[in-house]
Order: sequence, then structure tokens, then C-alpha cells
Amino acid sequence: MSFPRLFLALVVTVALSVTGCSGDDSGTASGPPKVRVATIGVSGAAAMVLGVNRGIFREAGLDVQVVPAEAPAVIPSVVGGQAEIGFLNAPAVLLARSNGVPITAVSSTSTNPADPAQNFIQLQVAADGPIRTPQDLAGKTVAVDTLYQLPHVSIRNALRAEGVDVSTVKFTELPFAAMADALKKGTVDAVNPAEPFVAVGLAAGARNLLSDSVGQTPAMPQSVFLASERYVKSDRATVDKFRTALARACEYAQAHPDELRATLPTYTKVPAALAGTIKLPVYTTTAEPSGWQQWADILTQQQIAKKPIALEGAYLQ
Repeated sequence: MSFPRLFLALVVTVALSVTGCSGDDSGTASGPPKVRVATIGVSGAAAMVLGVNRGIFREAGLDVQVVPAEAPAVIPSVVGGQAEIGFLNAPAVLLARSNGVPITAVSSTSTNPADPAQNFIQLQVAADGPIRTPQDLAGKTVAVDTLYQLPHVSIRNALRAEGVDVSTVKFTELPFAAMADALKKGTVDAVNPAEPFVAVGLAAGARNLLSDSVGQTPAMPQSVFLASERYVKSDRATVDKFRTALARACEYAQAHPDELRATLPTYTKVPAALAGTIKLPVYTTTAEPSGWQQWADILTQQQIAKKPIALEGAYLQ
């Protein structure tokens, strides 16, 4: 889905939510608040899923339900009331807000490892193909899961950091799950998957060419959980419980990587045999304001954001 169509979908959803067609049934009198979390099947969400499985959110007084979703549907589902919270990324939050979509990042949940080679998003090419350096991508087609989401924005930034003229590279949308096959068939020249699909690509004969984290700093938040401004204002107590439980879940995930890896096949398409080899992000709810500002600057520099990005209200501290 291109950005104009994605934004149109968001606007329509906002209009529906304003007229009261949200379908929100997050609270019940007979039990803990139900929190539906629209979640894409990537490793960045693993700490939250593990926390749900371990009962960490239940202990915090929440009934958290993991709802599978594709990246383009996360923000519309949250704004429209089909989910209370969504899993996505920092650039997506800032870009949506710059276009008037009333969402807020309630917590970060991951950042990049210090070593770019260990990053959980990697640009891949055919191992035996002609593309040997980032500069070889001039005039080539790169598949990203969704335009203007984290992998697309971050790989554009990484290519710029490597001195590549990004205007010479064509980006096309392709689901993560279809990337390895498309690269093998030669329908695209390179792909930009997030784990667990980096491991899937390597197993299918791909080679990592460039880490998406090149050109970034450790202060920059990556995966985040977001909610509508309306939900944050109307049910801040539930949001705060979610934030507290998520912090515990991230701490637990960092301390128990084997248990976290065993969780991956339960909500992603990664085979159990590969779950032990994929690259993991650093699971943390700590995000520095300077990191958010860096994302805002990147979106402006790349002329992806058509309006100035105001950070006030973009994320909870």
C-alpha cells in the first residue's frame, strides 16, 4: 500500500472513530481490562508476547490479547477502536502524527544492538548474485514490507550513510514472508526483511549486504507500542499498567533469551529450527528524547514528512 492510500485509510478510520463506530469493548465489570494488541509477526514484539505467556500482564491486572496484524493495518485498527494498542515503530508514529493522525507511542520496546551486523533488520541480496556493495544498488529494485515504515526509512538512511544516491533506487512493497522467494526467483534485486525473516532469507541462499542500523545511534527507539490519543486520555490507568508490565517483560526477555526464542514460532512463521539463530533486538522500554528527534530529522531530510514534526505528545515518557 502506498503512503497516500495508507493515509487515506487512516483518515477514514479517524472519521469512523469520531462518529462512535469504534467497537471498543476493552473494559468489563467482571474481570481485568481487555487490551487487544495489534501485533505483526516479527521478533521486535517477542518480549511482549513472552510477557503475556508468562502471566506478567495478568499479574499487572490486564487481560492482554495478541491480535495478528499486517503493518499497514495497525494504526487504522488502533484509531478505529478494533485494538486498544498496536505494535509498530517510531518513524511510523511520527509520520502519522505529522499528517494529523491522533496516535501516541505509549512505550518503546526495542533498540538496536551495538554491532550493526547483529541488527534484526538487514538488506539482503542473492549470495551468488552481481550485487556486491551498496553502490551496486543504483538502478535496482529493493523490496520493503511497507513504504515509509521503519525498514524502508532506516534502509534509505543507511544507504545515504554509505554514500548511495537513494533517488536511483526503486523501492517496492512485498510482505516479509514473500521476500526470500522473490529474491530467489529474481523478481527483485534486494530485500529488506526483519527477523525472523532475515534468518529465513539466509537459509534460502541470501546474503546480508547492509545493516539497517548503519547511520543510526543507540539512542534511537525502534519498535514501539502505540495507542490513540483518545484511549490514552480515557484509560490512562490501563495504559500505565501496560507500560509497567511491558518493562518487566523486556527485562525478563533480556535475561532469558532461550525462552524468548522458543516463543517466536508461536506467533511468527519462523520454524523452530531457525528460532535459535535469528538476530534479536535489545529489548528495553528506555528511549531518549534525542533519539526521537533524530528520527524526526531523518524523516524531514528524506522529505518523507511533508509537514514539520512536533515531538510534543508523540510519545509518553
